[in-house]
Amino acid sequence: MTHPISDPEAAAASSAQPRAESFVDWFHVNSRMVSIGAIVVVGIAFGVWFVQRQALNETTSADKQLLTAKQSLNSGNAPLAEADLKKVVGKYASRPAGIEAGLLLAQLKLDRSDYAGAVTDLRALSGKVSSGPGSSAIRGLLGDATAQSGKPAEAAVEYEKAGSLAAGPVEKNFWLSKAARGYVDAGKTAEGRKLYEALAAQQDNDAIATEARVRLGELSTSTKP
Repeated sequence: MTHPISDPEAAAASSAQPRAESFVDWFHVNSRMVSIGAIVVVGIAFGVWFVQRQALNETTSADKQLLTAKQSLNSGNAPLAEADLKKVVGKYASRPAGIEAGLLLAQLKLDRSDYAGAVTDLRALSGKVSSGPGSSAIRGLLGDATAQSGKPAEAAVEYEKAGSLAAGPVEKNFWLSKAARGYVDAGKTAEGRKLYEALAAQQDNDAIATEARVRLGELSTSTKP
């Protein structure tokens, strides 16, 4: 009995043909789903691009408006600068330009002794920028404005919040040092002492540690009978 000689290439071709036909059949059957999937992918990509483009446009616009406000400020036209800064804060409060505008606006009010106005503006800004870059500076300036309003205990609370939002230990210790002084000035010696003890023990800033030890010595002397 004779056996036909098998042809490897023919066998491969015959086995590949059904798979090719199967793929073509599958594509015809599922072409609508493939098209929908492609549309979804393109739509998502366009959406991401649009959001990024919109954010870039807003950042550029905010920077330009802040520059205009700074030019008004540098020219000595405080009323116009204040109006320009308010516009930037109103439209872009959560962006870097809006945060800087808010801080400049509050500083303008502090310079003319409008402490209550500065406090009001900074509280509103801190509500919009509760974390991230700039949040610590907002709380710190709010502490300054509150202290200048004659409320050292409330200022100390704001300084502590600024410390909790600080980007690093040096900045954190700076704000906590101001918080400790605020508590002591308000007669809350226990709270101030606790912060000074922590500051004296830290090793990130020798100057603040030295100051804390001096303050602790002063507090010990003042409490002796």
